[in-house]
Amino acid sequence: MFTPRQEAEIITAIKGRGEVPLKYNYLGKGAQIWDNIAKLRQDPNVKGINSIEGSLLADKADSFLALYKGFKKINIIDVGCGNAYPVFPLMKHLIEDKTVRYVPIDISKEMASLAIKNVKSWFPKVETVSHILDFESGHFSDIVYGLRKNDYVNLLLFLGSTIGNSSDRSRVLTNFRDSMTSEDYIIVGAELVNLARINKLLTHYNRQEIYDIALNVLDYYGVKKNGIPEARFNYNLNQVEMMFKLTKDTKFNIGKEEIFLEKDDELLLFISVKFADWNFAKLFSDAGFRIELFTSSSERGYALAMCQPSRFRY
Repeated sequence: MFTPRQEAEIITAIKGRGEVPLKYNYLGKGAQIWDNIAKLRQDPNVKGINSIEGSLLADKADSFLALYKGFKKINIIDVGCGNAYPVFPLMKHLIEDKTVRYVPIDISKEMASLAIKNVKSWFPKVETVSHILDFESGHFSDIVYGLRKNDYVNLLLFLGSTIGNSSDRSRVLTNFRDSMTSEDYIIVGAELVNLARINKLLTHYNRQEIYDIALNVLDYYGVKKNGIPEARFNYNLNQVEMMFKLTKDTKFNIGKEEIFLEKDDELLLFISVKFADWNFAKLFSDAGFRIELFTSSSERGYALAMCQPSRFRY
């Protein structure tokens, strides 16, 4: 399932940092596992972040899209696309008077295919083209610039609070900035911190379906059965940390490399950072973005920022 380069990164992460890179859990059957989770989070009765984000996008669609009023052709570049459900509110507005091209970018070809399938079922006339790449590894300016041909403009999306899953958020935003011209915009979604609701928050993570996606890599290598996952909250860093504690000595191979983990060793499966308004805004400023529009949900649990690369930095 993994290329030699990907296996090398997994080995380095486990042996060097005691971490399993989250992004690889979406490959293979991980796409279907995530689709099930996203559908649950999209349900208005559950009030998951996908549902809250979708409502916020729908309410603010006119404001977000006002900058594109004079253009006839637009690329919706969906980075870390998931199953594409979050793009629905914006696409619904855009297809009324624009030619729309949907461009999912994801490390998982299964995920990108699922996103395209869903978009085609909702909007049959929308053109689609996918790109399979790891946006954490560097810029993708050739793709974004190439999409501007024939009078298209670009709107990048980075939704689902995916920015909170990266241990190096500045690098990810820098990759985006270096992929965009000063005429492109990006909308980023993020979950905000509410220290009074941490226990309730953790119940959303300590669920079997979340364990299934977080353990997909370890399941592939036969390690899943040898430990117990648990989500905890790190109050110093304002982030959920999904840990996997080994219940027995474990030996397994990744490619030609043998890995040995002792009983009671812990692996970090993923983090999910919860932002405050000020450090969310500062993150973009430090990475060279100018925030054009910032909005949050009524309960202050979720935020969306529409940004553009700053032309000059000092």
